[in-house]
Amino acid sequence: MGLGPYLVFNGVAYECTVCDRYFSSTPALYAHCRQASQHEWCDRCCRVFISTPSKNMHLRESHQHHLCLVCPCPRDYATGQELEDHLIQSHHFCPKCGTHHQSAKQLHEHDITQHRLCVRCGDCFATDNNLQMHQQKHRPRNMACYGCSNTFKSFSGVLIHLESGHCASNVTKEAIDDIAREYYQSRKYISHERGTDGWVYKCPSCERQFATLSAVYQHAENVRRCSSPTNERGCLAQLARYIARQLQ
Repeated sequence: MGLGPYLVFNGVAYECTVCDRYFSSTPALYAHCRQASQHEWCDRCCRVFISTPSKNMHLRESHQHHLCLVCPCPRDYATGQELEDHLIQSHHFCPKCGTHHQSAKQLHEHDITQHRLCVRCGDCFATDNNLQMHQQKHRPRNMACYGCSNTFKSFSGVLIHLESGHCASNVTKEAIDDIAREYYQSRKYISHERGTDGWVYKCPSCERQFATLSAVYQHAENVRRCSSPTNERGCLAQLARYIARQLQ
C-alpha cells in the first residue's frame, strides 16, 4: 500500500525508504519521519521530502498550504481565508486587484475609488448605481410629509406616500399630477397625456418615461448620470419646492 513518496507498506511492516527503516504501525512511521534528520517532513500532508528545497517548493505550490511569501519568516496558514485576512491586515493587500499598498489608509482609499466601498457597512459594489441604491438604506428618515407626521428617506418616498392616497391630508395622485402640470417648467419632465392613465412623465436628462412623478424622482435619485435635475437649481429640485409650497 502506498503512503506517498518514500513511504510504503509491504503487507507486514511500514517502511521509510530514505532511511531503510521499518515500523510496525503508521503512527510509529510518522513519529520517525518527524524526528529524522535524513529528510524533511510535512506534517499537514504526511509527506517526506529528500531536501529542504523540495519541501519549500511543496509548501509554495500545494493547495493544502497557505504561505505568506511577504513576511520575512513565512507562516503557513490553515486556510486560504486566514492567509487573505493576514495579507489584508498586515500587508494592506487588495485581493480583488492583487496589489499591495503602503498603509491601511491607502488600501481603504483604493477600495473606495476602485471597488465602490460603502464606508458605512464595508460592502463593495459592481457599479456606481448599485452603490448609490445601497446607500439609500443608510439615509436617515428626516424628510417629513407635507400632510401628516410620517417621515421618509427621500423626496420620492414622500411622493409615493402622497400618490397612494393614504396620507391623512387626502392628497391624491391626481392632485400631484395637477401641481406638476401647472408648474412653468413642466415641459422638461412631462412627455404627453395618456388618457385615463394620467400623464406620462420623463427624466429630464435621459428622457426615459415613467407613469408617476415619484418614479421620475426615484430614478433621478438612484441614477447618478441623471441626478443633476435634483440639484439645487435643477428643474426637479425647483418642482419639489413648488409642490411643498402648494401642499403646506
